[in-house]
Amino acid sequence: MARKSRRSVATVAAEKNDAAVVYYPTAIYARLSIENSGKDDEGDSIANQISFCRDYLKNASDLRLYDIYEDNGQKGTRFDRPEFQRLMDDVRAGKVKCIVVKDLSRFGRNYLEAGEYLEKIFPFMGVRFISITDGYDSLLSSDAEGALMIPLKNMINDVYAKDISRKIITSFRARQEKGEFLPAFAPYGYMKSQTQQYRYEPDPVTAPYVKLIFEWKAAGVSHSEICNRLNDMGAITPARRKVELGIWKAEKYKHTIWHGRSILDILQNPTYTGAIVYGRMPKSLYQGIKIHRGKPEELRILPEMHEPLVSQELFDQVQAIFAETKKNANRKMEQTADVRRRIINLFKGKIYCGDCGKRMRFIKGQGKDKQYTFISYACGGYIDTGYRNCSRHHIKYGDVCDTALSVIREQLEHALNQEEMLRRLKGTRSERNLLDQYNGDYNHALREVQKVNARREGLYESFTEGVLDADEYRYAKAEYERKAEELQKKLDAAKKKRDQLEQILSGNSNWLEALHRAENASELDQSLVDDLISRVLVYEDERVEIELNYSDEKNAFEAVLAKLLKEAD
Repeated sequence: MARKSRRSVATVAAEKNDAAVVYYPTAIYARLSIENSGKDDEGDSIANQISFCRDYLKNASDLRLYDIYEDNGQKGTRFDRPEFQRLMDDVRAGKVKCIVVKDLSRFGRNYLEAGEYLEKIFPFMGVRFISITDGYDSLLSSDAEGALMIPLKNMINDVYAKDISRKIITSFRARQEKGEFLPAFAPYGYMKSQTQQYRYEPDPVTAPYVKLIFEWKAAGVSHSEICNRLNDMGAITPARRKVELGIWKAEKYKHTIWHGRSILDILQNPTYTGAIVYGRMPKSLYQGIKIHRGKPEELRILPEMHEPLVSQELFDQVQAIFAETKKNANRKMEQTADVRRRIINLFKGKIYCGDCGKRMRFIKGQGKDKQYTFISYACGGYIDTGYRNCSRHHIKYGDVCDTALSVIREQLEHALNQEEMLRRLKGTRSERNLLDQYNGDYNHALREVQKVNARREGLYESFTEGVLDADEYRYAKAEYERKAEELQKKLDAAKKKRDQLEQILSGNSNWLEALHRAENASELDQSLVDDLISRVLVYEDERVEIELNYSDEKNAFEAVLAKLLKEAD
């Protein structure tokens, strides 16, 4: 049938006296902080927030609920909340076009980050934002007053959050001074007492292992050997014990083994002398202190609070060993500073064990003359996991350098030959035919996309004219959207191939340019490694694989050259 002239949505709605023609798929977002969860919250409970937003949506004819996102017990000062991230995933997927909250403080209390979302991210993504009690609707608020009030309220929320942080931390520290507060989890070797509040008692299953760890260390046993002994005994690891006690649920922790980091954490923890220790992982929002591993001087220690697992004398003996080890290490570092400055690890962050996938460790070995006589890479999976997750293998640093340089030279020679072949084919019928083919593929894909988009846009007119009912319209719209998405992928692929061809024929290639920089190199340097090498894999049999950068460009170049040569034949 003949199509009528296109009309605006507003005009069609007015003619049909139907204000509910265009809908915003809408998300309700609700949040309650940890300190308010389960308390008298003056109507801000999750349920009340959702109910408040639902009532608002009932009177908003252009809003249709898509889903509800609830972050219960999540701080407003950070945006890495589980449900908020799920909401943003749906926004990016185009499933949500409007977000409704009870008030701005439920959205977030970090002034800068909340402002980033409201003033930049949501407008850029075309997302409408409504804060009900603040009377703010981004679709309607274009006036100067609205633009001023939202940042101001965000700032007030930010200040409020920091004030709450100050009060909470002050309260916690007051309770800590009295020994009336315990960290969330008891340290390995202890359990929270069932008879005494704010106290620990020995865990009969794991306490004996703690004593053994201290005794072995005092006797001079290395951390890796302690791990081996514990693993051979089948000693329960800290992670596995948490699973057994129901603290952690993930099944993967049932199969953990002992590592050096766990041994170090136990040996440096004063809790085992009978003290309660605060400040091991300190943080403070109002002071601007991010969570970090507390230094010894930051710890607050209350002695004689529970039964010790080791004596103070044994604990001090172990700490003295650490101090002496650190002193000796610092002395050696000072003595070898000049030599170490001349040793450069060219493959830092790029070299891995091909068998277990762990990073290779850069090992520098000294001879009797105090010079570094050998430098090599050793498997981190073997060293770091108690010598169990991989085999004992290493490779000389020089061998890796030689292999990498050999691969680069081989690739350079291959590329120069290909460049010469491409140069000979320039301006030939083969080049023109391939250009015509790629342009034809792109133009055909473009016409198909334009055709399906035009049909999709015409659906709404058919719906408003009564040619299609609501169910037919929704079905046809979904089908056209699926087809449009499929054709758009084909168009993107055709455009990419056409652009790559034009780039290759014009001689612009990052891959070739990077290789040309290696033409006169007699040895590797950091710029060559950074430019050309993506990853190095070292296997137990000393086989080395070098993965180069620009692999996509290289493959595209070779594919184009192969097609040109085929056309020439």
